[in-house]
Amino acid sequence: MKLDNSKSIRIKIMDFLARREHSSKEIYQKLENKVELLDILKQEIKKLEEEGLINNERFAEQYIYSRSSKGFGPVRIRVELIQKGVDENIFQDSIQSMDWSSLAKLVLDKKIGRNIPEKEKEILKIKRFLGYRGFDYSHIEKALQLKRNQKKE
Repeated sequence: MKLDNSKSIRIKIMDFLARREHSSKEIYQKLENKVELLDILKQEIKKLEEEGLINNERFAEQYIYSRSSKGFGPVRIRVELIQKGVDENIFQDSIQSMDWSSLAKLVLDKKIGRNIPEKEKEILKIKRFLGYRGFDYSHIEKALQLKRNQKKE
């Protein structure tokens, strides 16, 4: 059954928002095949944005916190936020304000424990892993340096 009036669409959107923050694009994508008229969906999303119930900035902050807590780096988080329809200007400051090298070191600690492998092949494997997680070259190198300094202590 398709949603055919603004009240039912608003209730469905509020149901999504009750569970977690969503970007406006996410809500649109979730509901675009479930509504009769896309114009009504767009109007309801716009109303909820004006009321402050849908807020892409708040969504981005929550998303960055959530994903970084799971060990993902800024490159991957940036790409995911853009895919979710959040403008880069909204989250740029939040991403830049974090200490990604320390987070990369924590991810590294969890992955390999206290010992840094000596073989170049194993080090490259670790670098690839951190790269896949979304850390850039400078964060990876700094994390390895922090790890080496920790080992000397």
